[in-house]
Parts: sequence; structure tokens; C-alpha cells
Amino acid sequence: MKTLAPILACIVSIAHADLVITEVMPKSAHTGTAVDGDWWELTNTGSSAVNLAGYTWDDTPTPLLPSISYFPNVTIQPGESIIILQEAVANVAIWKTAWGLGSTQVLSRELFVGGESFSGLGEAGDEVNVYDPFGNLVAHAEFGTVPAGQSAAFLRDGTPIYGLTSSVGEHGAVSSTQSPADIGSPGDARIHFRSPPTIYGMSSYSYSVNATAPGAATPTISALTVPSFLTLTPGATGKAVLASNRALTLADAGNHLVRLLASNGSTSTVQEFLVTVLNPSPSVILNEYNAVSAANFLNGGTLTSDDDGGALSSDAYFGRIAGNGGPWVEFAVVGNGGVGTLDLRGWKIQIGRNLGSGFVAQNTLVLSNHANWQAIPTGTLLTFTANNTSQGGLDSGFATRDRRSTLGDTWTNIWMGDPTFLTYTNSTVNGFVLSGGIVSGISIDNSGTQFRVVDAANRIVCGPVGEGVAPLSGTSSREVFELENHPSPAISPIVASSPSVQGYGDGATDSTFGSPNRWLEGAGTAVQSFLPYSTDGYAQWTVAKGLSGGSAQASADPDGDGRDNLQEYAFGGHPSLHDAAYPASAPLAGPVVSWTYVRRGNDPALVFGHEASLNLAQWSSVAVLGTATASFAADPAFSTVTVTFSRPVPAPGKWFLRAKAE
Repeated sequence: MKTLAPILACIVSIAHADLVITEVMPKSAHTGTAVDGDWWELTNTGSSAVNLAGYTWDDTPTPLLPSISYFPNVTIQPGESIIILQEAVANVAIWKTAWGLGSTQVLSRELFVGGESFSGLGEAGDEVNVYDPFGNLVAHAEFGTVPAGQSAAFLRDGTPIYGLTSSVGEHGAVSSTQSPADIGSPGDARIHFRSPPTIYGMSSYSYSVNATAPGAATPTISALTVPSFLTLTPGATGKAVLASNRALTLADAGNHLVRLLASNGSTSTVQEFLVTVLNPSPSVILNEYNAVSAANFLNGGTLTSDDDGGALSSDAYFGRIAGNGGPWVEFAVVGNGGVGTLDLRGWKIQIGRNLGSGFVAQNTLVLSNHANWQAIPTGTLLTFTANNTSQGGLDSGFATRDRRSTLGDTWTNIWMGDPTFLTYTNSTVNGFVLSGGIVSGISIDNSGTQFRVVDAANRIVCGPVGEGVAPLSGTSSREVFELENHPSPAISPIVASSPSVQGYGDGATDSTFGSPNRWLEGAGTAVQSFLPYSTDGYAQWTVAKGLSGGSAQASADPDGDGRDNLQEYAFGGHPSLHDAAYPASAPLAGPVVSWTYVRRGNDPALVFGHEASLNLAQWSSVAVLGTATASFAADPAFSTVTVTFSRPVPAPGKWFLRAKAE
């Protein structure tokens, strides 16, 4: 047994091999009686049976230490929940009777081999870890202080139930017959919901509900409390679908309580949860935050040695230093996905966690009404640092790097104690202490940090986003959490990175405070593109045409039609299609030579010139006498131009003209 300092959240961080820890009772209400042992529940959420021979478990705070309690040779069937009980074999039957359990497998502590053999769980906070025969951590539950006689309960996807602890009549929980009674739902023999609810929705929402009552009539499902934008539609017996009845919008963003009832007439239970609606088109998104603790280096190790033995991990701005620059977070201002500005006056950056009952803000940064916030360019990387420059962080500065005209990104940093650009009231309002030029109490770390961005109208523009949303867990005190995708309003906070999907993750080997993120993709490194926010017309065109990397270079010819990208951009054509430029007429000879052709008219950065040749081999520049411009109906980005030139003297037999752009 061990005792931890109380923590606020109940978290299940790992659920592999379809095994999930779904309930923990760290302290009975009737202590001192014959049967008052701690217990926890393991559920097989998969479709195949799992033999637990060779599996081990412990309540050790780190998987680096060996697990010492070996499971007996038992099998857990698909959908089955078994109980691990801190009681002698002789007391198992008494315990099962107190809970009204029949065939539920209950494993006495005496069946486990190992020195610890279940010495009890820490009532002020503890954890339970399950390892497969190869020593891999396959299930993990962590919990804070739990009231005596109430279990900490988790859904079958490993997330905690709403409210964290069991309550009679909800999530299958009942009272035991001991006095005073315990409250929990051990086993799967009673009426219960088999389906973990969908807890996030963006533009739409859908949850396939499934409830069962083993050995009794199949329950029907009805809605007790649902928001107006959701409708429950009954399906086959014991099933239903809760889904959105219209498109979800920014106005719906936030938490909405849902209570569903499963009843078969003789018994019933409630499934209660929050549906968190996310803004389907956020104008500001989370890009990166630092979870490296003050005592650690990025990717661990020392100043001169990385934990993995490879190249030293470092930050693009701070380099390799302990703490990696202190608590900091980075957002990307994306607007509507293109060039523009955003008025951020009066907006709030909320830093917090989901403690089991929805996001709770622990710190709030309030952006002031300073004029600098009035027109923040899209493509801005907006960083906030708890430390100023003298403390190893960075002082405030707007647009300290401005690459809008080329790569599209801009960088602005704000020190969290800045009295000009942030409005600080007090620690009660803002959730952190600002005293003597020092900011303390910022809750950015590796313990489930999440963020929300709220606009001046108090609408939730972005979030919650961070650890616990996607990915569910795993960020360590030696890592950064970052977006491994290109910034846009289409970014979803609930998409986690994987080898085949771009999203949020914590596996980066370095960090890029104030600069576009980098991540491993296939055999190479991908870098965030901010070209959609570039004021350069050519860059905008390459994005619209789907070009990237070397194929986006002005001199490239990805379609092999003999015209490079710059020619296609300036004179018409698609860079991925073997096509021709927009039409051009033959030159007309007279006192002067006139020539009419089509060229791009909406990019003042383009400089057009003209060259002449007698043989199509040697070309020389030729001066233009005049230019007349008219609209080009087929494409408003282009214009029809008529240029005139002096007639060559003496008049050649043939005289060729061409236009060029740069």
C-alpha cells in the first residue's frame, strides 16, 4: 500500500488489449468488520476472451518498477467484468452476497502470487496498473481522494463517470447490504449501460446507446435530460441512438448535461454525462504547450546527454535548458483560413483541466483593450510565457517576426504578467499570483492540461483542447504537446496523431516555441505551412492548387507541359494539368505594333516585361509604348491587355514577341 498527496482528477490513462479498469473501491464505509477489503474491477471491452495467466498488477507509481502480483490462470470473457478483492478466499462468498452477485468472478488476494498480494489501496489517492506477460502496461487507473464507501467509477472507454464516484441509481450502482452500506457497481450482473457515451461533438454528434440486464428483461432506453439539439431515437431492444437534429454551431459550444434511463420495469439505472460541443470552425487554435517540468530537460537526460542516447532534443528558441523555458503555451490565429485580421480585445485564455465533470478553468489570461490587440493578422503564432526574459522566458513583443509577405507566419509573445497587454485583477479572478514581477501558479504541466479560448462575447471559440481530449493521456514531464498538422479552422481538438492521421500528439523529439511545428512523418520531418495566410499572391495560388514542397517552387513544372508554375500563375493554366495559357492574339503591324493577350491583374507584385526575336533563338528586351487594360470575363483575377511597340526599322520579315513575368 502507498499513500499519495490528494490529486483532483480521476484519470484512466491506458486501455490496451481491450482491458479497462472500470471501478476502484479504496476504502469501505464499514471498516473494522469481517469483510471490508478494498477492491477493483477489470473489464474486457473487446470481442475475444483474454486469459490472464502471466498477467500482473500493482499499485506502484511507476511502470519502471517490477509488477509483483501475478494473476491466477483465469479467463475474462468478452464484456465480462471481474473483481480483484482484498479478502481471504473464505470471505469471498460473504462479500458477493452483500452485493447480490451470482456468477461474477471474484478473485481473492490469496489467489495472487507475489510479495505484495494486494495490501490495499491508498484512500487519499492511488493507482492500479495491469501488465501483460511481456511487461507492457495494458490498463491504468489513477484516482484522487475518494469518499469512504463510494467507488471511483469509470466508463468502458476508461474515462471517469460524471461526478467521479458512484451514486445509487446511476451507472448501475447500488448499495451493498452491509451497514453502513457501500455504493458501487461491481460485476456486470445487474442492469447497466455497456456503451461509453460520446462526449464531444463539433458540427454533428452521434452516440449509439446500448444497455443490458443479464438474466432479466431487456431494458428500454429513454431520455430524461437532453439539450434541444439532440434527439433520442429508439432502436432494437436495449438500443437507441442519440444524435444531433441540426448542425451544431459556435452558439452551442460548451457543456450540456445528458441523462438517459435504461429500465425494464422492475429495475432501472441512469447514465449521466456531459456532451461538450466544440466550435466547428475555431478562429484561434492550440498549437503547442510545454509540459517539461522545471527539473527536466526536453526528452529527459542532462544538459549534455539525451535519455534516448540520440541527438540532444532542444527548443527552437530556448535551446536545451532545464524546464524548456518554463510554463508556456502557443496558439495559432487562423481566422477563416485565409488572409485577414482578428480583433482579440477582451478575449480570455483559460488554462485548466477536466476533473470528471467538464473543463474547469484554473488560470485565466484576460487580453486587455490595448490597440495592439485590435487587428492581429491571421497566421500569427501567439505565445504566452509565465517567465519574462530575465527569468529565462521572454518579454512581450508584437510581430517580432513578420513573414506575412512570404511564408505567411507572424510571431507575437506576451508575458503573463504584462500589465499593458493583459488585465490582471487578483488571484481569485485570474487563478494565479502576480507579485513583484513574478508570475506563479500557472497550471501548464503534464497532468491533463487543457485550454479554452473565449471571445469578448463570452463564446467558446476554441477548446477544450489538450491532454485528456486527444490524446487521452501519456504526456510526460519531459515532453511538449503539439499540433502535428497545418493550422486551419478545420483542426479538430478530438483528433489524436497516429502514423496515418495528423492531429494532436506528444511524441515530438523537439519543440518550436514561436516557430512552425515540426513532426516526424514517414521517413522525414514535416513542417507546418502558413502559406494560406501569406499576403503573397503566388503563395496563395500554390495552396489553392494543392502544391507543396518542391512542386510549389516558381521554377517547377509539376505537370510537365513546358510551362513552369510562375508562367501558369501569371498567364493562366493549372499546374497539375497539361494545358495552355489564356488566349493571346497575333501581333498587328501598322505604324506601331500592337499585341493583345491575357495576364494576371490582381497581383501588383508581379512585374511584366516583353522581349522580341527575329528567329526564336535570340531574345532581347523591347520597350512598350503604351498599355490598355480591359476585364477578362472568364476569370476576374486576370485582365486583357493590349500593348504597343515601335515598329522595327527596317521592318523584318518576321518579328516575334513574348511576355514574361517575375
